[in-house]
Amino acid sequence: MRIARGLSVLSFFALALAATVLLSARSAGFAAGRDDYERARALFGEKKYSEVVALLGPYLQTHPSDSTALALRGDAKASLGDDVGALKDYDAAIDADPEYEYAYATRCDTRRNAGDLDGALMDCDRAIALNASDGLAFENRGDVYMDRDAYDAALADYDRAIELGRSWAYVFAARCDAERLAGKRERAPADCEHALVIDPQSRLGLWARSRLRLTGDDYTGAVADLDAYIAQRPNASDNAYYFRGYAYNRLKRYELALADEQRYISLHATDADAHAERGIARYNLGDKAGAASDLAFALAQYRVDGDDANVARVQALIASSEAAGALP
Repeated sequence: MRIARGLSVLSFFALALAATVLLSARSAGFAAGRDDYERARALFGEKKYSEVVALLGPYLQTHPSDSTALALRGDAKASLGDDVGALKDYDAAIDADPEYEYAYATRCDTRRNAGDLDGALMDCDRAIALNASDGLAFENRGDVYMDRDAYDAALADYDRAIELGRSWAYVFAARCDAERLAGKRERAPADCEHALVIDPQSRLGLWARSRLRLTGDDYTGAVADLDAYIAQRPNASDNAYYFRGYAYNRLKRYELALADEQRYISLHATDADAHAERGIARYNLGDKAGAASDLAFALAQYRVDGDDANVARVQALIASSEAAGALP
């Protein structure tokens, strides 16, 4: 046995024992830390996102390059609405592991929520290049394409996501909406219904089916879906008030239409469609001056936008009102 110069055999064995103890302590510390990570994963499954962030903080202080823990904390922050914090964690996860496909896929979704559609598309493309069999990246890229009004591309990605096993209510509801917007309405009802069988409270499912029902002139059904949609988040449902008001006008429930369009216009004062709908409700409730003001505003806005079809529509409404007929 060769022993370092100046060390007795006793000293050597003492140092060896100390090193063994230190290594064991470090291994025990790592195992304890991974226990925290596993607990954080369980908490995430229970939707206790604040607790996940709190638990992973100390763990990541001692394991700053654990890409899976960084991505998990990013997911928790994103679920709490902290897109800036989530993006920092995803960035760190990708720095630690540039081939971590999941981090790209989930950063894609957060970038989309933050309005960075170009960055989101690059991330989803990268995730798919790394693993073309993961449906999550296709689903998230479909959402990006929807935001870019590329409905056929979105539909193709949702198809692929479902082929690869994505099966929660959201993806079927998203495909239903894409089918409507891409002009493939014959496929849409089955997807909307399937989404709402999986989760009767699916927010996107209710939204997509309400819009589908409006296109089929099923105003009563659309109102029922929009009622359920608005009830979930009354203060985060601006567009739903507009569309419910639109449906109420066609059902000749003008007081309710007026209330919905008033609420929508209070937040979107220059929306020509909403002014036209409020004008219809006001006219049929006997407020001719208010109706004339709304219709004139809508007409001017449509002319600015170069929207010839709606210019003609509002001109017809104005002509009907001047003839003292009921507005449709």
